[in-house]
Amino acid sequence: MIIAKLKARAYEKIRRGHLWIFSDEIVEVDGNEDIGIVNLFFKDEFVGRGLYNSRAKNSIKVLTRSYEEIDEDFFVRRFKRALSRRTSLPPFRREVNAEGDLLPGLIVDRYGDVLVVQFRSLALEKMKPQILSAIVDVYSPRSIYERSDFESLPENGLSREKGLLYGPMPETKIVEENGLKFEVDVVNGQKTGFFYDQRESRKFVKENFHFGKGLDLFTYTGGFALSMASNGMKVDGMDISKDDLQIARKNALLNGVNVNFLEGDAFDLEHLGKYDFIVADPPSLIKKREEKKKALELFKRLMDQIFEHLNDNGIVGICSCAYNIDEEMILKSVGKSARDKNRIIRPIKWTGLPIDHPYLLSMPETNYLKCLWFEAFNDMI
Repeated sequence: MIIAKLKARAYEKIRRGHLWIFSDEIVEVDGNEDIGIVNLFFKDEFVGRGLYNSRAKNSIKVLTRSYEEIDEDFFVRRFKRALSRRTSLPPFRREVNAEGDLLPGLIVDRYGDVLVVQFRSLALEKMKPQILSAIVDVYSPRSIYERSDFESLPENGLSREKGLLYGPMPETKIVEENGLKFEVDVVNGQKTGFFYDQRESRKFVKENFHFGKGLDLFTYTGGFALSMASNGMKVDGMDISKDDLQIARKNALLNGVNVNFLEGDAFDLEHLGKYDFIVADPPSLIKKREEKKKALELFKRLMDQIFEHLNDNGIVGICSCAYNIDEEMILKSVGKSARDKNRIIRPIKWTGLPIDHPYLLSMPETNYLKCLWFEAFNDMI
């Protein structure tokens, strides 16, 4: 058994519904294990149970404020609660969104009868047999595939696991979204295979922009590019990954639309012309709060490139999936670049996480996706 005695700051975080406790918020830890389920106390009062990893800066992830067993039944209850708010959605969705579904460290995405899981906690990874059994019980999938092969580890000690956990090896799946179809390779694609979190932003683009020439930067498998092209817009889609672009081209054929996909660096657009509509959805530019200055510099550099290739009265969508980058930082980067490029900015809309990606008001970090859509003018006429 592991027991952690918390400082007042950690206790107040738990009271307001925050699920992360850092090492400097702990008074002491008693027990003979470095990883596992921890009982949390403030002074002599029991305040919750959670996942403990002594090697992580984010040492504790709170699971419950009640004294209940963290076993297969616990996960069955949490999965059923998560499923109850998604039953009206198509079978292409996020089933479990970590902290947003009160299961920090666990992601589950559905591709029809295939579930893809990602373990972002070492203590949770140790409970994989119980979690898998609970997933089978609640969701009855044909296959479960693990994609914990992170580019950068979210927690010290985690292994980059990837492979089949249950049922037959999954084949390529076809996701249907907003009237479009996308081929998804859950085995070799990025993250779990598809970025469900941009569903509402892609819908916004498809429903509202039907003119001119468009550019989709960091297109991946063509999500925004196809949303633009399906309305008759002439579109270029750029990505640095040759493999992802091959799938993007298949997706264009699958939907009967024309997109000119280009292999290249989205931070180097000198060889391109002018566009009426530009979308940039880069991967997470920073992983740590200490890198905010770097993020501002990268966003400014990206925006400078975009304004150089944007027609007057053009429209831009700029996104960030890094929870350490907030709306204020995006606005600051856009505003600074606009001043340098003599542009006047008129915001249209913010878009973000869809309903199957819930976040917690008590944890701003969980509201990680922000997309700003705006018009840009060269003068005041």
